[in-house]
Amino acid sequence: MKSSKLIGLLIIVVQLAGVVALGLGMYTMISVFSTAIPQGENEIVIQYCDPVIIPFSITPSNPGYLDAELSISMSLIVDGDNEIASDSVIVTIPPQSQVPVNLELSLSQALAEEYLQEGADVDWVIDLQITTLYDLISFSNTITMSGGGQ
Repeated sequence: MKSSKLIGLLIIVVQLAGVVALGLGMYTMISVFSTAIPQGENEIVIQYCDPVIIPFSITPSNPGYLDAELSISMSLIVDGDNEIASDSVIVTIPPQSQVPVNLELSLSQALAEEYLQEGADVDWVIDLQITTLYDLISFSNTITMSGGGQ
């Protein structure tokens, strides 16, 4: 067999492996992202004590065949750019599994009374980043929700 045919065959094998790896990585990334976003009308039950605790929990799943790393941060922003509370976590989700993720925003009772009321100028900002295939495939999204408490 000529060396040029051997090199051509090797290139075809590498290309096919790349396409398969890309497909598996995209499937993993999209699956984790779709389960990391809360669905429906989940209410956050605020624990009024001092400090006020705002819990947020999700259980993303990874039905794919590759590990996925999920980085999620949640912030409470007032007046457009002042962050009054935030929390973040990074978890690795193995293939064919689920991992519970819990975040807690903690703020003083005075700030809670001022900003967690109806009509307050407050934004909830969630930053999600998912990476897979040894950090070769990644996706990030920032979700901003407006509104104060009820």
